[in-house]
Amino acid sequence: MSALQIVGVHGIRQGAAATTAGLSDGWQTALDAALSSDPGGGARATLTVPSYQAVFPRTPTRFVRLGGPEAGALSDDAPIGEEEEAFILRALAAYAPSAVEDDSPASGLTLGEGPLTPRIVRRMQAVDRRMGKGVTGRVLWLVREAHAYLRTEETAAAVRAEVAGALDRTGARMVIAHSLGSLVFYDMLRRDEAPDVTTLVTCGSPLGWLAGRKGIHSEAEPLAVPPGVEWTNLYASKDFVTGCAGMSRLAAGGVTDVEVNNGSFPFCHDVHRYLQQPVLTGVIAKAATA
Repeated sequence: MSALQIVGVHGIRQGAAATTAGLSDGWQTALDAALSSDPGGGARATLTVPSYQAVFPRTPTRFVRLGGPEAGALSDDAPIGEEEEAFILRALAAYAPSAVEDDSPASGLTLGEGPLTPRIVRRMQAVDRRMGKGVTGRVLWLVREAHAYLRTEETAAAVRAEVAGALDRTGARMVIAHSLGSLVFYDMLRRDEAPDVTTLVTCGSPLGWLAGRKGIHSEAEPLAVPPGVEWTNLYASKDFVTGCAGMSRLAAGGVTDVEVNNGSFPFCHDVHRYLQQPVLTGVIAKAATA
């Protein structure tokens, strides 16, 4: 049996040096571990993960000290405008919708001269109280990069073009999309930019955030993929990016949620742990015979 061609769509924080070859090798190693543990042993796959780091802007939040180990030059940061602040607040509210925010402006969080507004700081603390200390520092990176993707069409088009190019070169009809990558590929499906794809696996996906989908379709519209696309969504029981929940409740059918165990924070969102999940072997075997 020849190897099934799969295109992976990566998430944030890959680093400027993360090349297509490097990402593909890392994902392939993790996936091979899952395939080799399959008792049937028949499924084989080749993963290509196009890097879009060269066309995606550096996100300021990556360089903000949030009172934790992540540190950098605050002078490199940019202020958060009213529209982005509203986007961030709504995204964070999905994690703790009933939380009561602290009224104090900084509430003990060390911001230095960073751009985070008092309202964002209070919401971060409310989410940390519910999800665990330090969670929002990591989530905020993803929220701001999702905002950059959704609000900058030139950037979004360039990202989609990198993925489309990989699909054309490999002829892949299966896609595995992780984290922000699931937002990118869902957008491609909505735009009919991946007509040959018949199998989609999302893992660690933030698509469940209603605010995160703004710009792709209306918030009242359920999640949906085109007919003929078989969609499996993996979410780890402790993955803070997914809100520790699946997406079938937000979809108009067509998505199969599979809960997996990736361990505790911060490893619960790691793409390599998702790729090593045994459930993928069955999805790959089915796609290979379709």
